[in-house]
Amino acid sequence: MPELPDFDELARAAAQAGIPNSPSELHGVVCGLLATGHGQDDNALLGTLAAHAEQPEGLPPELSRALIDWRDQTLEGFSGTGLELPMLLPADEDDLDLRVAALGQWSEGFLVGFGTGAAGVADTELSPGVQEALSDLSAVSQVTTPEETGEEEERMFEQVAEHCRMSALMIYTDLVMKQQAAKKPGPGDAAEPETPPTRH
Repeated sequence: MPELPDFDELARAAAQAGIPNSPSELHGVVCGLLATGHGQDDNALLGTLAAHAEQPEGLPPELSRALIDWRDQTLEGFSGTGLELPMLLPADEDDLDLRVAALGQWSEGFLVGFGTGAAGVADTELSPGVQEALSDLSAVSQVTTPEETGEEEERMFEQVAEHCRMSALMIYTDLVMKQQAAKKPGPGDAAEPETPPTRH
């Protein structure tokens, strides 16, 4: 896996292309789509991102390649066993205000991607856990930057960011991994008859 472009690189690429959306928001859209089992087709993914960024001509090649690389790494994080889900956020040494705003944008993007991927699915069809996770991400998407910055605010940011990451993983597990597991035949399923014998 090549080294992923960082937030600043992608922010510059987006700004040069006249794209108002932050890299965090675009990555959030990617994560939301993947959490519904979509977003693995490159052209469809880039089309969705271009539409979200209101870029009818499509995203610039450099930004497109970078987001595909991030998609690949994200998918690996979703489907792996180590819960290593990368989030495209500013570096730890950047101002807390910038990181808090980016986390809110990431959460907003996730909801957009989820809404796109789960179009036609009623809320009542989602598990209570998924509904709660989406509600939490919605709250984070409306977060305001802290008036003060210190160790307590840094701790709170880390906790909220981790909660967002785990919420995304839980949604993916519930909507994608459980369905995949349900479709896979068990070790002895092949030897069992399709119709169980009638019990008398």
